[in-house]
Amino acid sequence: MKIDNWQSTEDAFIQSMNSDDLLARWADLHAADLAAVPTDDLVATWLLFHNGHFEEAAKAGLALGAEGTPVVIRSVVAYTDYICEDEDECVDLLEQAYSLGETHCGDNEECLFTTALAMGRYSQSISITKALSKGLGGKVKKLLTTILEDKPNHAEAHLAMAMYHAEIIDKVGATLGGLTYGANAKTAQKHIEKALELAPNAINLIEAGNAILLLKGESKGMNEATDYYQQAARVEPLDALQSMDVDFAQSQLEE
Repeated sequence: MKIDNWQSTEDAFIQSMNSDDLLARWADLHAADLAAVPTDDLVATWLLFHNGHFEEAAKAGLALGAEGTPVVIRSVVAYTDYICEDEDECVDLLEQAYSLGETHCGDNEECLFTTALAMGRYSQSISITKALSKGLGGKVKKLLTTILEDKPNHAEAHLAMAMYHAEIIDKVGATLGGLTYGANAKTAQKHIEKALELAPNAINLIEAGNAILLLKGESKGMNEATDYYQQAARVEPLDALQSMDVDFAQSQLEE
């Protein structure tokens, strides 16, 4: 994977938690994705990620092989979400990230979810219409369905499924989206509500706002979306990425 010459993160967001801090906070940090508590070298790799050193975390994850793949993918998504300003680089990294997951995940659901996450971000970066034509929408839905069948309390998977429905409805309309891809606005709303019931962290609140705007449009959905962004802006962040999520939510309210 091409991960040279990254900027790890902005200095303002670097954290300094140690391994004991990480393990003590793990349940809260991963309340939304139910990731297993790491052991051995994986602890140090996740620590790099949670402290905001995304490039180093990705390199360390690659060195660990299959078990490090979720950290690699998470690092790529964080980097492309908030740091990378080159659209072509973002597209390339996201494609490599989900391809890595397809190669290494097997039946590891933590890995499968991060693969779906990267695939969703890649789809957004090339346009949902192009992604659907490449069959990525069906792949994302299948991955998320598998995860939610086994882990119905996976909040991030619920939010990602809501975004699947919302993106399709926004791009092709409710009728065609429903007939062709099974997209449904009421189903999206249920997934949003479940996700926020389980884990109202900043990124879930931000994504909930984004989904509402896609489902309802700015004229009908802006007040509800703004409320979600306001809630996200008030969340107390637990690591570097959550700090960036909160900062982003605050920036949205300033526009």
